[in-house]
Amino acid sequence: MFLEKINMKIKIKVSWENFSRFLRILEVLAIIIGIIFAGIQVKAMRDMQSAQLMLEFNTNLDNGKNAKIIETIENNGPILKNNGGQFSGPDVDGYLSTYELLSNAWDFGLINDTMLYNAFNYDLVRTYQNKEIQSYLVEIRKENPLFFAGFENLAKSLLLTK
Repeated sequence: MFLEKINMKIKIKVSWENFSRFLRILEVLAIIIGIIFAGIQVKAMRDMQSAQLMLEFNTNLDNGKNAKIIETIENNGPILKNNGGQFSGPDVDGYLSTYELLSNAWDFGLINDTMLYNAFNYDLVRTYQNKEIQSYLVEIRKENPLFFAGFENLAKSLLLTK
């Protein structure tokens, strides 16, 4: 009888140790699942932020003079007034500045690669490849060689993505 009591105590102790181990394993699994879930949530938030910024840049480019400059480039027409176009240097600066800001947002990871490529690749690369825009950049870079360097770097990155 004495042995039976000891045996029963050992079984209870062993059972409690097993149950305790099981609970620790569950705890670790719950933490791992929580971390994975948090990572998924952070990615979803970043994607939403990226989409919001993309829409704001799109709105800026699709309105007013910027939209007309895009259309002029698309139609291979003259851009600047001194070349027979309808836009001034400051108009083109404003247009290129939007792409410069887009480059900054991309550099800081605020817009993801896929959204950047899908939303802006065509117009941005066409702008970069436009001879009149290239001539304009050469001219203004005589004053400061870094003018619109972000725009240029972004265009080159998108060209490499093809």
